[in-house]
Amino acid sequence: MKQAILDTDILSYVFDGRYPEVDAQARQYLRVFRYFSISAVTVSEVMEGLESEGNYSGIAVFRKRLESLEIFPVETEEAVIAGQILGILDRNNQSIGDLDPFIAATAIVNQRPLITNNQKHYQRIVDLGFTLTLDNWRNA
Repeated sequence: MKQAILDTDILSYVFDGRYPEVDAQARQYLRVFRYFSISAVTVSEVMEGLESEGNYSGIAVFRKRLESLEIFPVETEEAVIAGQILGILDRNNQSIGDLDPFIAATAIVNQRPLITNNQKHYQRIVDLGFTLTLDNWRNA
C-alpha cells in the first residue's frame, strides 16, 4: 500500500460510511498512514456542495475534520500540469470538467496514486500519457 490522495467522491464515501468496501480500505489505510491526504481542490468541492445545500452543520463538521487531513495546495507545478491536461482534453473534445485536472495534477506532482470512483474521467488523463496511477476503493 502506498500513500495516496483521495478524490472528492472517495472522501465523501469515507465520511458518510455508506460503502462497507470503502470503509474497510479506509480503516486499513489509516492503520498504516494515520491520516488521509487530499487536494485543496477537494476542500473547495466539498464546501461548494455543503454550501449549496445550506448544510451549515455539515460545514462545521467538515471544517473540524480538515484538521485531521493532509491538504496539498495547488501551486505552480500543479497549475501547469492541470493547464496542459485541460488544453489537451479540450483540443480532443474530451472535457472532464475544470477541477478534476487539478486533483490529478496534485497526485502527479506528489507522485501518489489517486483513489477515485470516477475512473472514467481520470483514465482519459492516463491515456494522454500523464503518470497518474488510479485506484478505486469501491472495487476492493
